[in-house]
Amino acid sequence: MRRAITLLAAVLLSGQAFAAKDTFFVGVEDSSGRQVHPVNGGKYQPVLDAVMTAFALEEGFELEYVPLQGDAYDQWFKENTIDFRFPDHPRWSATDGTLFYSQPVVGICEITRVLPENQWMRIPDVTALGIIEDQPVSSDWLEQERKGYTKIVSFSDPTHLVKALVDGEVDAIITDSEQLNDATAALKLSGKRIVASAHIQDKKESLRISSEQYPAMLEKLDEFLKTHRGLIAQVARRHGIDNGRACLKKRPSRQSELAD
Repeated sequence: MRRAITLLAAVLLSGQAFAAKDTFFVGVEDSSGRQVHPVNGGKYQPVLDAVMTAFALEEGFELEYVPLQGDAYDQWFKENTIDFRFPDHPRWSATDGTLFYSQPVVGICEITRVLPENQWMRIPDVTALGIIEDQPVSSDWLEQERKGYTKIVSFSDPTHLVKALVDGEVDAIITDSEQLNDATAALKLSGKRIVASAHIQDKKESLRISSEQYPAMLEKLDEFLKTHRGLIAQVARRHGIDNGRACLKKRPSRQSELAD
């Protein structure tokens, strides 16, 4: 009950502050820095820009982007005067109960990939799983790690992650389709060198906008997103962004699914 009252008060106060504010600041990843959170937000900047520019025009406010270092991602709100953060997802900041989140802005496909000779593997067969630092993983993988069956190994960037798979340091990796494409191109790998698992299901994920102070504005943004999905799809196609479409392809045996 107390939490519901607190939330209601936050919404009411944010609505008053929103009405009195002329310019909003959005924290985004500085492309010159090292990526340390699960997704390279810079890749999705065209979609964010199209959505927020159109939304700002409709609501009558100014918008400014603030490039910030990825290695301080968890401190963006504390150390900077920003109103919103992109990209974000509730699972990325599970311990931070002060944040509010928009509905999905853009989709990504979170995929598990293996070498061809390991395509038979299911989750219990994977003894070492590679991920990008701070990347959330499903409860299935966490349970495997807790029991000591699977070691989860973190890498600083997608190229190192993919190279670890090719070199046999890990049995499988979790990444997204854009990261995988970029890394395989950088390493000049054949498209047949890394393949989908026959038994571990890919998962459509989402990137969202978060805020500490403006849940009322996020509610307005949610309504805008519902009525402008066509705009988002068009901008994503124009900039070669998958928008989660790769996950729509039918895959074999559905064994496990990551939390949305």
